[in-house]
Amino acid sequence: MIAYALTAVGVLYLVRLYFAPEPKPIAGVYKQRGPRYNVKYCFFRLILWLRQRKNKQLESTTGQDAGYGVRSRGSPEEMDKAQDLPNIKDHPKAVDAVYFNAGNKDGYFFVAATARRQNNRVQTLLYLRTPDLGILQGSFMSESTNLEGSDPKSFAAGGLKMIPLEAMKEWKLTFKGKMLIVRTGQEVDVNFDLMWTAFTPYFDFDTDMSPVTMADAICRETWSRSYFDDLQRAHQTHYEQFGEITGRVNVEGHGNIDLNVSGVRDHSYGNIRDWKDLYRYAIQYCTLEDKTAVCLGLISMPRSLSRLLMGYVFHPDGQLDTVTWSSFELAELGEDGVPPKEFKAKFTAGGKMYNMKCTVVDYARFFIGDGKDARIFERFCDYEINGKKGWGISEWDYRNSKKFFADGENI
Repeated sequence: MIAYALTAVGVLYLVRLYFAPEPKPIAGVYKQRGPRYNVKYCFFRLILWLRQRKNKQLESTTGQDAGYGVRSRGSPEEMDKAQDLPNIKDHPKAVDAVYFNAGNKDGYFFVAATARRQNNRVQTLLYLRTPDLGILQGSFMSESTNLEGSDPKSFAAGGLKMIPLEAMKEWKLTFKGKMLIVRTGQEVDVNFDLMWTAFTPYFDFDTDMSPVTMADAICRETWSRSYFDDLQRAHQTHYEQFGEITGRVNVEGHGNIDLNVSGVRDHSYGNIRDWKDLYRYAIQYCTLEDKTAVCLGLISMPRSLSRLLMGYVFHPDGQLDTVTWSSFELAELGEDGVPPKEFKAKFTAGGKMYNMKCTVVDYARFFIGDGKDARIFERFCDYEINGKKGWGISEWDYRNSKKFFADGENI
């Protein structure tokens, strides 16, 4: 009799759970934990554990099943090179992109990126910031970030070239061309030959992300066959690594600048990158004075992951701790289309609480996408984390819509 009663109670609970309404998304976008969250969370943690176990047993991989615990390539050498883009008819928005940013305590900052797309189109960025001149940007950016590649098999366009020398250890960055001193509007000839050298291991988002934050993001969403199709469709392999950029930059009329800056470089590749899929993101990269490397960010892609917390801490000895919680919320910062010039956030990594303060020293803004799909604020920042000083980049992206900007596009 007791067994029947318990069964009936259990069935009623499951029925009630099934029909319980989902809470409304915050700001109409960011999904909250619903009544079925705990059941989904336990189930998905098991799925992630099984995939991580599978990854450890793989001797090689084609990348078809990459992500959520499974790596995309069989070796670092296969990852850290220009990838072959898939057939354009099947994947017209495929991408293979590299990005470098760095800064130092004296107010020097550097940002460069090339995203290889189909038909030899390369979305290209270049910024240099000095205390004396302010921000210089690649002159080509005045027209568009979409350039014709100078070598279809390389990360190269607009006079900028990024060359991998040794997998996960060294890259060469060169440029010869025009840059614009934003403060004065003066166009100058600039050339540089720089070396990027790693000082941390690499963080592979396919395999190294905290299962806590990954499961949390997925279990907030409404599950369906179409949802998991969108999740698979949106996947890109992405990895990051901190290092130093050193070398000499020559600026016409202003002599040589000996650059020594620290920051992150990343590499992303996948079958699709559509900037319209992104609603917002805000990612902070910071190098502390003792060479601790920190990443903290939130990404919102409403079709698949409306609130994905990501981040990690690399300690000076190479130890890695992943971020598992943060007070940082997109809905509470910059939801009006104006990124804050200063903010504070708490986060936990490796069981330790961190207090971050980010102060913007200067910033640049650019558009990217097929047209002006996204509006990105590249913010050159000073940081303080648990009393230690640091510096780096805070990159905030917005879908370029009228919800955020009076002159935004109706997309």
